[in-house]
This record gives sequence, C-alpha cells and structure tokens, in this order.
Amino acid sequence: MTVHDLRDVLREHGDGPSPANLARHEEIAARIRRIRLRRRMLGGGGVVAVAAAVALGVSLLPGLLPGSAETRRGPAAEATATPTGLTGLLPEQFTASDGTKYRRIAITSIKRTGPTKVSVTIPVSGKPLDVAAVCAGPNKGGVRVSTSAHGPASAIFTRCSKRMELQPLPVPGSTSGTKLTVTFDAIDWDCTSRNGKCVQPKTVPGAWSLAVYEWTPPARPVEPPPFKDLPDHVGKAQLAERKTGVWPQESSATFKVRGKAGFAAVCTGDLAGRLLFSFEVDGRQQFGSRSCSWEGSAFPSAVSDFANPTDRTTTVKVTWTMLGSGTNRPVRWSFGVYRK
Repeated sequence: MTVHDLRDVLREHGDGPSPANLARHEEIAARIRRIRLRRRMLGGGGVVAVAAAVALGVSLLPGLLPGSAETRRGPAAEATATPTGLTGLLPEQFTASDGTKYRRIAITSIKRTGPTKVSVTIPVSGKPLDVAAVCAGPNKGGVRVSTSAHGPASAIFTRCSKRMELQPLPVPGSTSGTKLTVTFDAIDWDCTSRNGKCVQPKTVPGAWSLAVYEWTPPARPVEPPPFKDLPDHVGKAQLAERKTGVWPQESSATFKVRGKAGFAAVCTGDLAGRLLFSFEVDGRQQFGSRSCSWEGSAFPSAVSDFANPTDRTTTVKVTWTMLGSGTNRPVRWSFGVYRK
C-alpha cells in the first residue's frame, strides 16, 4: 500500500456518513495488524504507509469518538462483525451524550449451538444497572433477562441487531449481600398454533453477546434537547390542547376533553425511550403504561383514540413514570389532545 492508496481509502471513508461506532478503534487496530503481517510475509514496501495509517487513523477516519444513541435504541455500534466478533460491540466503557459514564461489569454469550441459558454473577454497588445485547442473525427469537429464578422477566430483547441495545436492570429489593445473579434465556417467540398448542418452526438461532453495565449519572441534571412541536393537524384530527414539561419535575398534566378525541406524545432526552405514560379518564385508569415517541423515530402521523364518553366533558390526567433509574437524566415531554 502506498501513501496515495492510503489517501484514497481515507477519502472514501471520509466522504461517507460518520457512524458512531464504539468498536472502531479495535477494528482499525486489527486491520493495521493484518496489513503489517501481509507486508512482512511479502517483504519490502508498505512500511511507510502503514505507519501513516497508525498516525492518521484516529484523526481522519470517521466514527472514532465514543458517543451514545442509547435514548433511541442504545449506543450506535453498527458493524459488519461475525458472530465470533460480537463481543467487540459491547465496549468495556463509554460515555453517553448526557455525560453518563457506563462501565461493563460482566459479559457472556449465547451461541447458535449449545446452551440457550447462561448466568453471570455481578457485584451490586448501589449504582444503576443496565443490560445490553447485540445479535448476529438470522434469528426470529429473543432473549429474556431475569434476576430471580421464579420472578417475571426483568428485561426482554426481541430485536436481533448488531446495534447495541440497552435496557434497565432493576435490582430486587430482596437482594442480599453484594452479589446478584443475572440469567439470560434465549427464547423463540415464533410459533404457529396447532390444536391449541404452540409449535416452533425450524429456525436458525441467532448468536447473542450480552453484558451488564453499571452507570454513574451526571453530577447535575442535564437539560434535555428541544423537540419539534406536535403538528396542528394529524390527518383530519385538529390539535385542541398541548402541554409540555420536563420529567421528573413535571410528571403529570390534566386536560378537559369533550367529544371524539385522540392523543399523541413525543419526548427527548437520553432516557426518552424509557419514559412511560398512562392516563385516567374521570379518575379511572384507561390502559397500562405506554412508551412515548422520541427523537429519532417517525414523527406522529396518526393519533390514538381516547376511550372517553363523547356526550359530556371529561377530565383526562396523564401521568409520566420512568422505567428504571433516571437520576440527573431528565426527559422533556409533550402531550397533545386532538379533536376528531
């Protein structure tokens, strides 16, 4: 490889979009090692170009700075890794865009063949915990995470992707001592009903790399980014009232609704995807908690219907709650009522 060849490669990468690839350092180092090995085997030239790659790679190649898109679906870690290279997509440590520092405290995997359930024992320091997953498909299943042998799932991963996904891991109140066992169980969600029974089709299982992180929140609350206002019209529905706030300081809002109406919600912040809302109509709960839309997803193109009496004015109270810990990581929200 000549210096001219190297410049062409750098230019090719530099003109493209810059992925926030947390594994990029390792990939570049591995590529340089392979180039060096080939040069030694072939003998002679290329030494200058490889040295230049070492010197220039960090400053010129895109996607080298650590960052996080965790509020949408976890830190962006897209790569063309093989199943055996998934571990590199779960970095030992990284910093989210709001300054939250993550440190990996355990890592394991579920391979295409062999045991479908694995466990890790982790220290419990009192800091918030997240679980992370990356997957190499094809795969139609997922992974269920639990911290109790007989309790409900603590987290569920249903998307097989090389893009790292983070979910909160609540620590049971009954946890004794300073250690906790976390179990990952691969599940095939795809089945067809035959005679009232679920029959699993023959599918190729995915290869999963799984980790547990503890994180240190910012020293002070970080202001969530602004969002695009909810539209005045969604289809034929017209915006009647809109309220905004920042959780946790503002965790509820009340509306007066009359006639057939619908609603839409958006939020922003690193933990926007974990902010849930529910609402009551005249004091009666309408449904379980829902996740609001957030920055990076499609802007609301439809509204959901209220189950409210249409012949009188009703009071609708919306309540926002966080899934897991959210210390010093506020989320900005907006909720709109639309007249249909």
